[in-house]
Amino acid sequence: MYKIIFLNYYCYMLFMPMILITTMLIFIANSWFSMWMIMEINLISFICLMVFDKNLKNELTMNYFLIQSFNSYLFLTSFILMNSKLNIIMILIMYMSILSKIGLPPFYIWYLKLMKNMNWMNLYFMSTIQKLIPLIILNNIMMNKLMNFMIIYLILISFFSSIKGLNQNNLKIILTYSSIIQISWMLMLMMNSELMMLNYFLIYSFINLNLSLMFNKFNIETLNNLMNLKMNNKNNFFLIMLMIFSLSSMPPMFGFLMKLISIQNMFLMMNFFLILMMIFNSLISMYFYLKIMFISMLNFSIINKINLKTLNFKNKYNFKFLIFNMMLMLMMMSYELI
Repeated sequence: MYKIIFLNYYCYMLFMPMILITTMLIFIANSWFSMWMIMEINLISFICLMVFDKNLKNELTMNYFLIQSFNSYLFLTSFILMNSKLNIIMILIMYMSILSKIGLPPFYIWYLKLMKNMNWMNLYFMSTIQKLIPLIILNNIMMNKLMNFMIIYLILISFFSSIKGLNQNNLKIILTYSSIIQISWMLMLMMNSELMMLNYFLIYSFINLNLSLMFNKFNIETLNNLMNLKMNNKNNFFLIMLMIFSLSSMPPMFGFLMKLISIQNMFLMMNFFLILMMIFNSLISMYFYLKIMFISMLNFSIINKINLKTLNFKNKYNFKFLIFNMMLMLMMMSYELI
């Protein structure tokens, strides 16, 4: 038992810096080959973390490796042949390979199975940090000729993910569909400003980190677990509610400000149809966030029989952690408003 814990600890200490370093290196990569190399080093480092995930079956890890390897081969082949007469076709293949690496529809079945069986921390890395390198590569591939294709694609995947998430009870699957929806917003912002996309990514990462830590702490995986959870700590309940409100883009939370500034930025593209459809899809997806909130609030009120106005913060660690995240996100949003 202790041997496994120590192995996990040293594995994270060894490979997490490699994942973070390769993520930073992608911003200074100046060729397709260097991007490909960075992406592959990042992939191998993350697979090493997956190997020590006791919740994950070996065949799922192997499937992930094979799918990522095949897409890497397509990416490598497409940029080698990009200067040929098949230039547009090669760019499309490159697009598809990166979209498949991220796990966006229609290449999402493997992504759902993997996320459902991961532990919460690997799920967090998979839905945030592991998405950044492919997003930066997509930004470098972006062409005016494919802009209309991307707009239609973003509307479809956002609508599809919102509908598919409505009848889910597994919180990992719900957050997986949520990550697909958030990625569609990032891709939309990327058409106009890479800086805006990065700010959106950072805010979403902070919100998702808090949720993943809380769900991991209480071993919550389904809505039924949430119903059976006896949370005597009001601070934890308040933090979960705050993060879910933010993720659902309920005003006046940070998630709402994040979407509001994104929409304001997207008006520069003068594509009002895209903006309206993305707002409509966000309203649909708000349902499964509200479902989590209502179940949590009902469960908490019945068990503790309290008024939420009586929340206090006796745990200094939780209070400081909450204030730190709130101040950090507030500074980021203030920067964007300026």
